[in-house]
Amino acid sequence: MDGHDPERVDALANDLVWKSRAGDEARQVTTESRIEIGAEDLISGCLQRQGMPADPATIARLRRAMAIPVHDRFQPLPGALELLQAIHEMGLSSVIASNTYWRDAESYWDDFRKLGMAEYIEDIVTSVDAGHLKPHPAVFEMAMQRAGVSAEQCVVIGNREENDIEPARMLGMRTILVYPDDPAPESSRADAVAPDLWKCVSALRNMLEAEIE
Repeated sequence: MDGHDPERVDALANDLVWKSRAGDEARQVTTESRIEIGAEDLISGCLQRQGMPADPATIARLRRAMAIPVHDRFQPLPGALELLQAIHEMGLSSVIASNTYWRDAESYWDDFRKLGMAEYIEDIVTSVDAGHLKPHPAVFEMAMQRAGVSAEQCVVIGNREENDIEPARMLGMRTILVYPDDPAPESSRADAVAPDLWKCVSALRNMLEAEIE
């Protein structure tokens, strides 16, 4: 925000934090949250209240600035790197599809590079980029487009039946439900169920071998 009064910039920062605080923590820890006000609209409103121009470039910069880097604060689930490496070794492509509020794909790329995982990822799609939250099909359709394959060639790995498994199946994708932090599900419509990411590797190999046979 170069060229703006520092006190007004401080007021803007406080406004952004205050206006997003009520729901932002929930958005960080759950994929079921509903976004009532999009990040762009929230930022635009804060800029206007401070008498600053709400042009698209400024809004995009502020949204990215609000996306706190996670590489030094959170660690991936156990087995995440091994899963990505195994997918790469199988000759398959990994596309990350994530519900998020502030973070766009480039913010995620920054984190994955610093985590040493970026080389095993083909592309990243977020709800910010798709304009919808999962379970909306737009997120899955964009991921499929980025992968350059048909729905029948996709395998969605997710931890939520309603947000990951059901919408993927509706599009004709195969699915693996993983529950590393939850009790074992009593039932699932997924093609395979795995307790952790290491078991996801075995499930993927089984699917690939079944295709070859």
